[in-house]
Amino acid sequence: DRVFYRDWWNASNVSSYWRLWNMPVHFWLVRHVYFPCYRLGMSKTAATFVVFLVSAVLHEVLVSVPFHIVRHWSFLGMLGQLPLVAITKHFDRMRPGSSIGNVIFWIVFCVVGQPMAVLMYTIDYWKASRAEVCDA
Repeated sequence: DRVFYRDWWNASNVSSYWRLWNMPVHFWLVRHVYFPCYRLGMSKTAATFVVFLVSAVLHEVLVSVPFHIVRHWSFLGMLGQLPLVAITKHFDRMRPGSSIGNVIFWIVFCVVGQPMAVLMYTIDYWKASRAEVCDA
């Protein structure tokens, strides 16, 4: 009865991916962060930045709490989406219907972005765990 996602795997730009991926979270952020910022007089770009900033903080909390370490990898990864939004939208405007933005999305998310973040958190967690053992 609820729609949690739409065909995000076909997104022609990163902006579309974020609208299609986790729709309940997207609608919550739009309703409770984007629109209030916009009503306060912020530009659409500034309101979008605030949405990504809030999302970046929440992503970092969701990763840092279980690992018991606060790092910045997830935070930076989320804020790093903003240039990708601009780049893929540019390609989408230059070549409508092209799959260039979709290819960039898949390379960044599945080859570079998330695997690199998992690796960085794993290394940091391993170093922190090893330091605790050495101190004991």
